[in-house]
Formats: sequence, C-alpha cells, structure tokens
Amino acid sequence: MILVTGATGFIGRSLMNRLQIAGYTARPFTGRITDTAAIREQLADIHTVIHLAGAEARGRHRLLQRVDVEGTRRLLDECRRAGVQHIIIPSRLGADPNASQMLLRVKGQVERLVRQSGIPYTILRTTTLYGRNDRFTEIILSLALWSWPFVWLPGGGKVPFQPLWVEDYTRCLVATLKRPDLQNKTISLGGEERLKYREIVVQILQAADIRRILLPLPMVLLRPLSTLLFRWWYWPPVTPYFVERFFVPDLAELDSVLHHFYFRPVRLPHNLAYLRRPGLRRRLFRRY
Repeated sequence: MILVTGATGFIGRSLMNRLQIAGYTARPFTGRITDTAAIREQLADIHTVIHLAGAEARGRHRLLQRVDVEGTRRLLDECRRAGVQHIIIPSRLGADPNASQMLLRVKGQVERLVRQSGIPYTILRTTTLYGRNDRFTEIILSLALWSWPFVWLPGGGKVPFQPLWVEDYTRCLVATLKRPDLQNKTISLGGEERLKYREIVVQILQAADIRRILLPLPMVLLRPLSTLLFRWWYWPPVTPYFVERFFVPDLAELDSVLHHFYFRPVRLPHNLAYLRRPGLRRRLFRRY
C-alpha cells in the first residue's frame, strides 16, 4: 500500500494515474500535512510514502517553512512510528540547507530531515518540470497574454533551462518502487535538451498560436519588478521562486534519465499541445 501526499497537485495527478495504470494500490493523503492525528491515522498498513506535498506554488516563505519543513518533520516522525519501509520525495537541483535562495534552502532542509530519519529513502531531484496545469509554460503564456504586445525576456532570454515533462518524471517515480538499488540515494534528473529561455518562449508562443514582440528585460530589474507587480496577489503567477530560476543553474546531465531509468524523455516541442486546449487563455487571463 502506497500513501501519496500532495496527490491533487501538478505532479500528484499525473502520479496517481500512472500508479493506477501500473497496478499499484495507492491512496491520497487527505487533510493538512501538519496534522499529526491525520497523518497517524492514514499511515495504517502503509509500506511506502511518496511525499509530494509542498507550498512552493504560493510563493510565501512562512508557508513554505510550515508545510515543507514542519510538515515533513511530522510525517517522518509518524512514518517511523508506523514502520514505513520506504519514502520517496521530489526535490530541486541545487537543494542545500545553506543556500542563499529560500526555496533551495528549504528543499535542502527537507532532504536533510529525510536522510537523518532512519527510513530508507529515495530523493529525485529535478530540473524545471512542465506539463498541463504547470507553473512554468502556462505562466509564461499567461504573462504573454497580460503584457500584449510584448513578452519579456529576463537577461535577454539567454538563461539556459533543461525542462523535463512531468509524465516522464512520474514514470521515474513509479519505477523507483521496484528499484531497491536506488534506496538511500539522491538522483538528479533533467530533460535531454538545453534550451535558452528565449527558445522556450518562442516554442510556447508558436504552440499557442499567438504573436508577441520579444523584449529583453535587464536581470537587475527582474526581482524588484516582479515584487512590485505580484507581491500583493493571493496566488501570484510569478513568485520569488519562479524568479530564482533565472539566477541558479537548472541543469543536470543530459542523459540522466536514460542512465538511471533506461528511457529517453520526450522533448519540449512535442508536448505543448495542451497550450491550445479550449478555454485555457480565458482561464489564464482571469486567474492571473
């Protein structure tokens, strides 16, 4: 029996579907990840926990500390009590408890808690993930809709990314369940192409069939401008954690997925059809 936290999120929806197809019995965690009683109750008869719950999308430091760090600490305490045999968690490239960026620092703290828990673990660090309902390609599209007739290119769009399709990532997560050789290891994964931000934006605009004038934005203005425009939003399209992607290398070995899981991830241009689905532009424009 597998328990999945964050099962209704971006990664979680894809993972739950893939687990079902693969024939695994998995149930979503319900309630707050900081609720010890709820955790204890739902860990009954659980062998493996895939811990996806996090607060990155909200862009609030206090919430990130409470949900990601404190929530993980309580989950691990109850996992030890329940005799859980394996915990799998996603993380980010560059995760470090001493990182200067808040998100990477918190991810590093979470990794440290997991390693010190005494529970067999697998940590799958990843580059930027993309897919339907993501917080990357759809944010770029929403910004292009809002900033007509321009689309902004921080640093002239020269920053490289190595995007990984969320379906390929969840394929790796499921494969980990049958890989005892990956226990107590931290693995870094990324797509098989390195694209400059400008190239990604162009591909997104083409996939969505919209035209914009590409306008460079000096990196020195990126943080203050995003703070000025979006800090007051309850669910901001551009959070400090999105902005940090432009200042921290987001690159893994190009053959990382092939090396560890023996398949090649799909390339970005082949997976952007979801940006043309009916009603998406209206939803993005209203939400953001």
